[in-house]
Amino acid sequence: SSTYPKMAPKQEPSRFEQIKNAPAFTAAVQVALFAAGVAFIQSPLMEFLVPQL
Repeated sequence: SSTYPKMAPKQEPSRFEQIKNAPAFTAAVQVALFAAGVAFIQSPLMEFLVPQL
């Protein structure tokens, strides 16, 4: 038994929860974060963060 009070009666997971629990969602998040990281590294913004030697 959980310590949290039950807000609503047991019901079907919402559309968002169904998507969130899908393995494809996890994969999509990983790919999106990877793409964002690559885009950030390729961007001129990265040049400003590199210490000038």
